[in-house]
Amino acid sequence: MEALYYTLNPWWEGKEFAVGIDRDEYLRQVPTYLQRRQMEIFIGSRRTGKTTLLKQIVKNLLSRNIETKDIFYLALDHPRLSFVPLSEHVRNFRKLFMHDRGRRIFLFLDEVQDSPQWEGELKALYDLEEVKIFCSGSTSVLLTRQEGKLTGRQIVTTIFTLSFPEYLQFRGLSPSLSEDYKYESLAEEYLSLGGYPEQVLYPSQEYLLNLLDDILARDLTRLHSLKKPFLLKELLRLIAAAAGSRTSFNKLAKVLGISVDTVKEYIGYFEMAFLIKSVEKWTTSSSEKIYAQKKIYLWDLGVKSLLTGSGDLGSKAENAVLIELLRGGISGGYFAESEREVDFVIGTVESPLPLEVKYLESFDWQDKRFAGLRLFLKRFPATRKALVVTKGAETTMEVNGVKISALPLWKFLLSRQNKLPELEPS
Repeated sequence: MEALYYTLNPWWEGKEFAVGIDRDEYLRQVPTYLQRRQMEIFIGSRRTGKTTLLKQIVKNLLSRNIETKDIFYLALDHPRLSFVPLSEHVRNFRKLFMHDRGRRIFLFLDEVQDSPQWEGELKALYDLEEVKIFCSGSTSVLLTRQEGKLTGRQIVTTIFTLSFPEYLQFRGLSPSLSEDYKYESLAEEYLSLGGYPEQVLYPSQEYLLNLLDDILARDLTRLHSLKKPFLLKELLRLIAAAAGSRTSFNKLAKVLGISVDTVKEYIGYFEMAFLIKSVEKWTTSSSEKIYAQKKIYLWDLGVKSLLTGSGDLGSKAENAVLIELLRGGISGGYFAESEREVDFVIGTVESPLPLEVKYLESFDWQDKRFAGLRLFLKRFPATRKALVVTKGAETTMEVNGVKISALPLWKFLLSRQNKLPELEPS
């Protein structure tokens, strides 16, 4: 076991170790991580770079002169480690370097859900040891199966696939803003390729296919007792084809020849595995919010391309905007009345902000495709701003006291969404 510990922790012997390309969006939070006692839980889809991020944080700690032998990393999906309780690993670590019990250590637990009784073990470590804990896990099961044991002891961060700025960074591209035509083309590449780091560095349809099969097998079939696991991919393909549309569970069930309850169950599992994200209707009625049809999106656009092909850029653009809203911690829903819709609405009834995605080269407010947005402004007169994300059009106009801004998708994706003036409260 000791040899394996040394293999996983090369910094103990002063050896270099690979950390890939820095995810600055998360690394800039390291000072905040160190100031608080709670354990840091990183969740997200497989291969979004959680393991790499943990090692980048290790390197960051070393640059802050944290002692090398105070940092302990464990890959808990390793067969020799996964059957040993966390407390025993920590005891072995302290014994290895003869640490005093009160000495503060930094514990990195990769795929922590593969460790036996991890919930209780984490609670005990947090309560009884002088330790700062960083954990990763590939499904939201990491949260749902704690039974409240870690309440107040954890802060959860979702690790997304690469943002558009990160996509450009990983590809080594930094066009001048005067070359906006390049950004428009690169944004379309991003819509097709998606943001899984390995896929961006070495594009391969086979890689994505293997990744999807791995998620379905390890994060769904293995964890849940599924009645018809062979239908998972077909259901996901149907969802991907209708991404951004109001979803009928009854229709999906009829197409696949399974019950509505089974469809709902499988969709719940997809959400746990960070394959899809459901969006509710934006309404003041709690019952309508619960019972209205949901709109479902993919967490990564490369998976959508894998399942439905390279076209459908309008749907992918809408999907990309939803991901960026989530990345910025912005939540909302869709507005619908009869056949007219607004893709996303954020804020409150007293101060709503509608956001419509129309992947068009030009912007014409009277176009029938903006009928949903025009209806929304009538229904909610407190609206003071509206944002339209386009393919290439950029303009600002005022309609009955409402500032309407049209912005190209690439510029929306390049901006940090929670800092866009259009998304600030009125």
